[in-house]
Amino acid sequence: MPRPSLKDQRSEEILDAYLTCVARFGLEGATQERIAAEAGVKRPLLRHYLGNRDQMIAALTQHVVDTFNASTSSLATALADAGNAEDIVAVLFADDAPNDPRLLLAWQGLSISASENPGMRADLLDSLERFLTVLSDTLNRIVPGANPARVRAVAQGISSSFVTLDSLSPLSPPAGWRQELKQAALLLARTLEGSA
Repeated sequence: MPRPSLKDQRSEEILDAYLTCVARFGLEGATQERIAAEAGVKRPLLRHYLGNRDQMIAALTQHVVDTFNASTSSLATALADAGNAEDIVAVLFADDAPNDPRLLLAWQGLSISASENPGMRADLLDSLERFLTVLSDTLNRIVPGANPARVRAVAQGISSSFVTLDSLSPLSPPAGWRQELKQAALLLARTLEGSA
């Protein structure tokens, strides 16, 4: 009886190592040597499991986008019961939220290199648009009649506060910054309450 293939499992492990390397060193700094060392495999196996450099970048982009989209779907489910601005902010900035800072850092690393890899641009923008749509839809439901342009601007502002947390993670910012960003998002969300 033949042994089961470990290709899918090994590919996921290598993609996870690639994600870590891009989060730490950027796309250009995520060399095959670093990825192989992080994954605990020999460098030639990277090509076996993920292909050449362009195929590796495409696989990582798809992995990041899929993971980001899954997180956005989970967020939409969590926000389904939100009844006010406090609920939205509580969900986004929960201390036990399963955020993986590597994901956003890799997303940023990929977006920086989108000019050299234009095929990834649409997928990255689409994943961000989905996130903004979830926030906008929730805000529209909570504050019916609010100006759509203001709702979108508030969603952008809340999103910016939210992603700043992960963007700053390599700096190990003071713990108080998390509370300040949470407060900023709450203040911004409350501006819609009097505008409807």
